[in-house]
Amino acid sequence: MAVGEVDPDAGSRLATIAPAPATSDGQNRDRQTRDGQTGDRQTRDRQWLLTVLPAAPLLLLLLRLWYLSRQNLQTMLLLVQDVSPLGLISTLLITLVWILPLVTLVGRTLGELLRASAAREDIDSLRLVRAGLRIPPWVVALSVVLAALTWQLRFLPLLLMMTLAVSGLGVRNSRRNPLLVQAVCVALPIAMAILAYLWLGPAIVSAVRQGQAGTALLLVLPPALAILATGPVPRPAARPLTSSIATVAVLLTPFLVGANFLKAPILPTVAVEIDANPDDRTPPEVWIGYVISVNDRMTTLLDQQGTVRFVLNDQVMSETICPDNGRLPTVPVTAHGWQVEQPMLSWIAPAPRQVSTDPRCEGRPLHKP
Repeated sequence: MAVGEVDPDAGSRLATIAPAPATSDGQNRDRQTRDGQTGDRQTRDRQWLLTVLPAAPLLLLLLRLWYLSRQNLQTMLLLVQDVSPLGLISTLLITLVWILPLVTLVGRTLGELLRASAAREDIDSLRLVRAGLRIPPWVVALSVVLAALTWQLRFLPLLLMMTLAVSGLGVRNSRRNPLLVQAVCVALPIAMAILAYLWLGPAIVSAVRQGQAGTALLLVLPPALAILATGPVPRPAARPLTSSIATVAVLLTPFLVGANFLKAPILPTVAVEIDANPDDRTPPEVWIGYVISVNDRMTTLLDQQGTVRFVLNDQVMSETICPDNGRLPTVPVTAHGWQVEQPMLSWIAPAPRQVSTDPRCEGRPLHKP
């Protein structure tokens, strides 16, 4: 080309090359917008969680005092004034220690299942996946150990299913060696199901013979479902399935927590022997209930009918604490001598010392005229 001549194709080449930086800038802006939206969603999730967590235990404690006062506001105010907050919190933790592993394992299992089943481009926008990924592996491992110690025997097959599902789906989502995926997602669940059925076989037969259908299903279904729980579900059914399970779990958890905590004792049961008329020959009375407070002159007692009683300390002849005999088993099914309604912790912890029942705990006075 001679000097001074204009190339006719230069303009078309410049038009073809020029838009490239604009396209790159547009992609960066779209990526920043998506990252900002994801950060906003995560911030809203944290704010919602930080609002609910402190309010839930406080609401449970107030409901327990309201239930103990037989729905009497004045009695509840008296209990709020005198009952130790440390005792309430201790009862709450001991009674509801089983719920923490349940929430952790269900959340992580549903998150991993949805992550394995949904499209890759939709994973970051799914709240259930984000909630599951926020649970560290060490928390999951600690939850498994805690559940193994505190859950009843009939719920341990369910724990086995969720543990295999979390581990299998985690390996599948990490997209590691296919042989490792087959070993953890297929071979391990089958082997564990066989071992579970061999160990639980006598209990399953006993439950079926005695007509305990619920116990039999809890022992039979989870090991079999564990083989299917380590794989993804069809993509169109992934979100409706996981959302439905999460919704049902969220709705049922408060009722399960409330039903267990409202029956838990928050004050020791005491039998007080009272002689209101020391001069006559009438036998002393025995009041069974909960001691609210004691001062220099008077003892405040809440009896088992919800009535607040005030008695002078000079009239108190004796008092004793009544032992908690525990809840009697309602399912007559055992596995190798292990009652299905007992947790492993009851076998590890020292057995309570068997003592004869104090007559005052049965309403009979210890001193007779």
